[in-house]
Amino acid sequence: MKGPSLLLTATVAATLLAGCVAQPTVRSYTPPPRSSAPAPVSLSESLSPSEQIVEMPQHPSARKNGELSDTVERMAKRNACTPAGSATLIAKTTAAETYQVSCQDGQQQLYKCELRQCRLMN
Repeated sequence: MKGPSLLLTATVAATLLAGCVAQPTVRSYTPPPRSSAPAPVSLSESLSPSEQIVEMPQHPSARKNGELSDTVERMAKRNACTPAGSATLIAKTTAAETYQVSCQDGQQQLYKCELRQCRLMN
């Protein structure tokens, strides 16, 4: 009876030791390429859940200037954007205004202004 159990113990020990001696498999990771263009930000993403749109232009071609359009255009120039036109008010809530600026290089920038403080969204 000692023979088979000794053989079984030797087989198990050899199997365990073989796992320790085996060379680890080296796997390389290549991250996906990064896009140089920022991801677009939708209007719904720029508003918090408590905000509701009070006023929004009906036609996208109808340019509408808000009271902070000039401020937003100056900010766009500081953010490497030469505005192709004036900043367009795309949404107005009781607490915030959202503007879109089209740059001459084809970029679009969104700005959100709350309490007369504007910030770049994308």
